[in-house]
Amino acid sequence: MNSDLVYFIYWFIKYYLPPMIANSSPLLIKGSKRIDRGKLFLDNKPLLGKNKTWEGFVIGVYMGSLTGLVLGLVYCDLLLFFIGFVGSLSALVGDLIGSFLKRRLGIPSGKPLPVIDQLDFALASTLAYFLLGLREFYEEPLFILYALLIILLLHIVTNNIAYYLGVKDTRW
Repeated sequence: MNSDLVYFIYWFIKYYLPPMIANSSPLLIKGSKRIDRGKLFLDNKPLLGKNKTWEGFVIGVYMGSLTGLVLGLVYCDLLLFFIGFVGSLSALVGDLIGSFLKRRLGIPSGKPLPVIDQLDFALASTLAYFLLGLREFYEEPLFILYALLIILLLHIVTNNIAYYLGVKDTRW
């Protein structure tokens, strides 16, 4: 196998597996404590979607951080726990930003906004990694494009699987 491909796979897992786990983990729990507390924004539309709960946010950060810890143990680099935590936290904030944007555009909770729904979490994690000054992000700009394309495709596939399993109400 080409060493560049092997390195890309390692890089992808290292930086994007925790945010992907964090982004999908809120589906594991039906929370009741809405982050926006049901409040309306200035435009008289909901601030966020009805499914954005503190329980989901916490389990997402926890599961993504746990993934970072496991990766840190596997790769003997405990900095990956910190990277996993930052990636997970920023992924969920990115998802909230996507939800906020959808409400402003009048898109109901659970209905799709193509590309934003699939990449909001990954773009937020990418920005967080840049802000942390992670050298590998500045050295591998094509890796970021490849990663975002893979995430876009994976997100579409996993959302369809979740729909057919009855976990999600909307097929994308």
